[in-house]
Amino acid sequence: MTVSTGSFQTGGARMSRGAVLLAVVMLALGLTVGLPGGSATAAVGERVTFVNATGETLWIGAGESGDGSRRITGLPVLRPGESGTIVIPDAGDPGHWRGRFFARQRCDGDPGSTFRCLVGDCGAFADHCQRGAEPVSLAEFNFDRNNPGAPWYNVSYVDAVSTAITIDAPGAPRPKPAGSCAIWDCSGGQMLAACPEAHAVRDQGRGDRVNCVNPERDAESAYTAALLPFGPRAYLWSTHDRVSGNETVYNCAGCAEFVVTFRSGGAPAAPPADRRTGPSSSGFALRGYADKCVDVPGGVSADGVRLQIWPCNGSAGQRFSRGPGDTLTTLDKCVDVAWASRDDGAKVQLAYCNGGPAQVWVSEAGLLRNPHSGKCLDVRDWNSGDGAPLQIWQCAPGQSNQTWHEAG
Repeated sequence: MTVSTGSFQTGGARMSRGAVLLAVVMLALGLTVGLPGGSATAAVGERVTFVNATGETLWIGAGESGDGSRRITGLPVLRPGESGTIVIPDAGDPGHWRGRFFARQRCDGDPGSTFRCLVGDCGAFADHCQRGAEPVSLAEFNFDRNNPGAPWYNVSYVDAVSTAITIDAPGAPRPKPAGSCAIWDCSGGQMLAACPEAHAVRDQGRGDRVNCVNPERDAESAYTAALLPFGPRAYLWSTHDRVSGNETVYNCAGCAEFVVTFRSGGAPAAPPADRRTGPSSSGFALRGYADKCVDVPGGVSADGVRLQIWPCNGSAGQRFSRGPGDTLTTLDKCVDVAWASRDDGAKVQLAYCNGGPAQVWVSEAGLLRNPHSGKCLDVRDWNSGDGAPLQIWQCAPGQSNQTWHEAG
């Protein structure tokens, strides 16, 4: 867990930067610290319940800090919808436990020998880790009976986004749990889907994204730019807590019960090739500029394929339907703004449907507007040629290269 010099969330209230620094200094000197919402005695033997809200089996992993915190064994394996509880080993010496929990995914092999995980691999045992995990989403905790403000906790996507995580302390006076998103619902696979393709990790057998690794953990980057629009109450880079108005670190003084929920990260594999092409009578065409239609090049339903205009031909790659939450779907994928960008010129592509803000399209006076960016579906550079690429651009009602209508 990163020691913050920004604003801390304390049971629903914020601590100023100066208050945090004073608290850290006093703790280092062994003095008593009075924190907002604190109590005279911190809890011991706290319980953490893990909830699997994904669609696949999870092996819970844990890593302890190198400060005397004890290794946790007997970690649960959770099928979809299951939960499991552990007790934090902070009784006795050294009187604290600091570390992190995460979800290991798509594991197989014999425990103790050939057991391996595709995501979050940390050794050959199913119920504990032998070493630090490969980059993965983290739920970080600081349990310390000598700190009246403890426990402290946060969600970290500094190293990677694999699953979405929330941390809740039942009964704590706090409006939102750590890890939830302030702007858009991020309880599904939206953040993983929005992450730059260059940083995505795929399951080669199934074809879907399973992780997205941050190449620059100590600074803002294309990775953080893709995730910031969701407003996650979590770390996206190591010094994120220094940003004014951040919602990264939380505490619940004296609390003894916590719930860590792992939510869907990936998406279903791409449909079989024989479903991707050929004429289709379902849905509607989007006819517009130069009397051409929005088209999937070659009718190939691959994640990241850029949409274009092409002579209308009624093929499956030109037939669209309205999905949940004002999404536009074709070939079992959704029309998506790459990286959830808000910039003029951002690519409009196909992507796995995830309900995220980059996949919302509202029809307004002949325009197709993406509310997240405030921009409209646009034919780049007024190019009327076959294969002209689509992008988002500042909306201009009545402008022919942004005007679309549904055709049967």
